[in-house]
Amino acid sequence: MFSTEVIVKAFAEGVIKGIQDNIRNKQVTSFGAMNASGKMADSLGYSFDGKTLRIFSSEKFFTVLETGRKPGKAPPISVVEKWLDDKPVALQGITKRSLAYLIARKIGKQGTKLFQQGGKSGVISDYTNAAYIKENLTDKLFQAVVQSVTNEFLKVA
Repeated sequence: MFSTEVIVKAFAEGVIKGIQDNIRNKQVTSFGAMNASGKMADSLGYSFDGKTLRIFSSEKFFTVLETGRKPGKAPPISVVEKWLDDKPVALQGITKRSLAYLIARKIGKQGTKLFQQGGKSGVISDYTNAAYIKENLTDKLFQAVVQSVTNEFLKVA
C-alpha cells in the first residue's frame, strides 16, 4: 500500500525548498536576488488535510516576489529603510532617510524594477506551474497507485 501523505509531503517540502532557494539565489533584476532579511524565505509552510494541499507564506506581500509591485501609493519609508539596512546598500552623500524617500516615491510612481520588466520572476512560478506539478506530484501519485494495484493483483494470483 502506498501513502498519499508521504508523496504529498515530499512534494510540498520540495516546492518550499525550491522557492526558498529562488528567493535567496535567483537574480531577477540587476539588484540581485530577492533575499534581503531572509524573513520571506523563512515564512513558507504547508498544510495537508488528506485532500487539500495548501502551501503558504505568513508574509503579507509574498506574491510581489513573482510580479513586482505596481505603481500607486508609495510604500512606507520605514519599510524601504529596513530594506536598505537588510540588503545592505552603501550610502554615498545621502542620508538613509532621504534615499528611502526617493526610492519609495519612485516605486509609487513607476512600480518596482521587476514590475517594470513585466513581472514573472519565476521565484514562485518555477515550482507552481502545471509541468512541475505533473512531474513531481501527479505522475508520482499515479505511479504509486499503479504499483499498489499491481501488487494487490499479484497477491491474489
